[in-house]
Amino acid sequence: MAANKFLKNIIIKLLTGGSKPEYATQTSQLTLADAIAKIDGLFDCEAVLKEFDADATISYYTQSEWGYQIYHSGQDAIHMALNPDGIFDPDGYYAQPRVVAEQIRKLDAKTVLELGCGKGFNSCFLAQQYPEVHFTGIDLTPSHIKIARRKADKFANLSFQEGNFNRLNFLDQSFDIVFAFECLCHASEAETPLAEIFRVLRPGGQLIIFDGYRKIKFTQLPKLLQTATQLVEISMAVRHGFSEINDWNAIVQSIGFQIQTIEDISLAIQPTLLKLQKLSWKLFSLSWQVKILIYLLPKYLIRNSIAGLLMPFTVSPKGEAFGYYKLILERPLEEA
Repeated sequence: MAANKFLKNIIIKLLTGGSKPEYATQTSQLTLADAIAKIDGLFDCEAVLKEFDADATISYYTQSEWGYQIYHSGQDAIHMALNPDGIFDPDGYYAQPRVVAEQIRKLDAKTVLELGCGKGFNSCFLAQQYPEVHFTGIDLTPSHIKIARRKADKFANLSFQEGNFNRLNFLDQSFDIVFAFECLCHASEAETPLAEIFRVLRPGGQLIIFDGYRKIKFTQLPKLLQTATQLVEISMAVRHGFSEINDWNAIVQSIGFQIQTIEDISLAIQPTLLKLQKLSWKLFSLSWQVKILIYLLPKYLIRNSIAGLLMPFTVSPKGEAFGYYKLILERPLEEA
């Protein structure tokens, strides 16, 4: 434990101490080819692309725990911040749950389920605002649920439990709203969790999603962007790849959902992506130290730097591979 704390402190000093303004200039001049070459030199792109861990999700989030907390959000948010004005502001982490709050008011919702709740950032925020609404959060990662439950002690209207969105342990039509931020991308088949969500939603209930999707077919991308796309997905433990948005829309409609809102809000996450890219570039610029870190650090923690370096190229406006979408789906009041 002491050795882990010592190593953690060293890494924090390396990546946050003595911030150099030239990193911003260097990343603005970085090309996708240069970024992939840098990654290849340290990780071996071919080896990363060939690797497949069937049950990577829990390992990914467990190993990335303190990396997210220190370099992403000290408030335990795991999703992207939304900053449509182009300037990074941590208040942007509250943008997604505020959308849920808006729908709670519109529907006069009384029961709300969060999928992939992580350490409880979103549901705690909402439970404090709406004491008359009962919130439930589920997550696969035991360490996250342990933290979330400690936070829930102060709320009578909030509970957390370990759970899998492929097999929801809830009665039919038991929730007014289900929401999922950047977690359904981990599903091996989109149909399975969507069908389960449809089952537990009452007629007229809503599913609110913020997540990444491929904008066009993978085969339509230039070769270099195909490589970048796969490297981003694997380094973020999205083992089956992000769904292509048009295919995904067809699936949700075949299940019975009506699409109320579909909006590409990729521009709003650019400040977060650029912030993470600068941090990743600083790691790659450590020269010989980074090779030691790759050896010492957990695999999924250190591989976050791959996605950090590449995502500004793959997410609009710089890239055409991914889009970040806001989606609101409804289970119809009257079903065919």
